[in-house]
Amino acid sequence: MSTLTMGKQSRLNIGGKRTARGNTRKRRKTANPLLADRRSPRKLAGAGRLVFRMVMFSLAMSIVAVLGVGLLYGYRYITAHPYFDLQDIRVAGNHRLSYDTILKTAQVELGLNCLDMNVGEVKNRLDANPWVDSVIVRRELPNRLLIDVQEKVPAFWVRQGDGLYFADAHGRVIAPMHPGEQASLPILNVAEDLSDGPEVLSGILKKMADHQTPFTQAQAAWIKLTSAHEIEIYLDGAADGKGLTVKLSMDRWEVQLERLKVVWRDLMRRNEFDAASIIAASGDKIWIQKRNDPAAG
Repeated sequence: MSTLTMGKQSRLNIGGKRTARGNTRKRRKTANPLLADRRSPRKLAGAGRLVFRMVMFSLAMSIVAVLGVGLLYGYRYITAHPYFDLQDIRVAGNHRLSYDTILKTAQVELGLNCLDMNVGEVKNRLDANPWVDSVIVRRELPNRLLIDVQEKVPAFWVRQGDGLYFADAHGRVIAPMHPGEQASLPILNVAEDLSDGPEVLSGILKKMADHQTPFTQAQAAWIKLTSAHEIEIYLDGAADGKGLTVKLSMDRWEVQLERLKVVWRDLMRRNEFDAASIIAASGDKIWIQKRNDPAAG
């Protein structure tokens, strides 16, 4: 009997332990809602912050919209106000192009609103004119526009087809010559495939402008750059109405020009200049061909 009693006691003890474990589990389960209740204020705070941000964002967008409308209204107001109407348009640097032509090309006139005018578009329209080399356009508030033009300078006439065109000192075509236009310029003829032609032309013209040649540009009737790599300059009326041709090598034209000047002075000193029809440089020598004499002297 004692054995049975011990067995019952042991079973009772085991059952008690199981009951204790079960109670423990129940406590843990009942503790979870309490923890959830403690965390709920954090969730509420997060939701509150989200709502606050949304309200602030909406407020900021409303302010931006109001400012945008205000700026648009203000811009329309000042671009229509007579205080900013152009009352003075000044043009400088123009010689060939007239004041009226520049204003017509730029599409500007007195009375336009100075702020509503696009200065960049005005400059682009002027740059498109073939006679304009560069231009600066700026406005002075409230009502003044300044246009500073640098024009291209014609140095030659060139023939293209049946037409005659103005060209610059490098031989680049500027614009066609229209009826009624007048200028005293030499006719330019350049052979094809002369890469150093523009440099030689501008160099010769600079020497003439600086009075470093015994002749002037006004005396030159035509200038040729030949396929033989020579410069030919025909001087009309250089000697009592009689023409004179000057020939230089394109490779050594500056050195040969200095030697030509010595011969030129010597011919003038001996009163033999009128008899010369061609003065040509070849290598280190200067050759003179007399009039009505096919042989070089």
